[in-house]
Amino acid sequence: MRSVITTIAVFIAVATMASAGISVRILPTPRQADVDGAKGATMKRMPAGGEFLLTVNKGQDVSYYRIQWFKDGVAIPNETTQDLRYSAASEDMNGVYTVKMSNPCATVVSAPIRVVVEQRAFQVNTQTGGNEGVAGLNGTTTSAFELGEVAPNPVFDRATLSFTTRETALVTVRVVDLVGNVVATLVNDVLPSGEHTVAMNTKDHNMSSSLYYVVMSAPGFTDTKPLMLAR
Repeated sequence: MRSVITTIAVFIAVATMASAGISVRILPTPRQADVDGAKGATMKRMPAGGEFLLTVNKGQDVSYYRIQWFKDGVAIPNETTQDLRYSAASEDMNGVYTVKMSNPCATVVSAPIRVVVEQRAFQVNTQTGGNEGVAGLNGTTTSAFELGEVAPNPVFDRATLSFTTRETALVTVRVVDLVGNVVATLVNDVLPSGEHTVAMNTKDHNMSSSLYYVVMSAPGFTDTKPLMLAR
């Protein structure tokens, strides 16, 4: 009964203001907040180095609402838009995410979604048909070799790769796609100990916007670093 009376009162107030020439905007009441279409608690897995993206009420107009994203129950500073987006996912982003949508009429909170950022473990498909293990969950490292991060990352055209060898050894550095196909072989040579840098132009290898991995292999060593190409 109270809600009916309230509705009538609001209608009378709106009608009175409208007749007085005052512009009135009725705000839509938020009914639900769904993250990536999930209506219940769920989990989303993302590859390390790939784009981190969560969206609330995808495809809907949410411009009328105040939005706040939360991680593990704590508000994330300055994350107040429909998309929670980062260019590269990392393991420190693991956690439980929720989002709150509100306006003067109501407030709704999404069901929690657990994000798990994982290192990929896959095989490099070589042109000769052989397979080599690629670092990820099963990577191997020794103190004699070290692969640096791709710079810049995301990559728009050109990138620089750096790595260290502390002994003379046969070293290969390749770029592979998400299914392990080699798209570029940057180094395949016996190198002396020292700091090494390789410049790469992605246009020379017909690479399109996607997530790739740089794979460095040496005796007893395999490691990968993500390369996000954005054009």
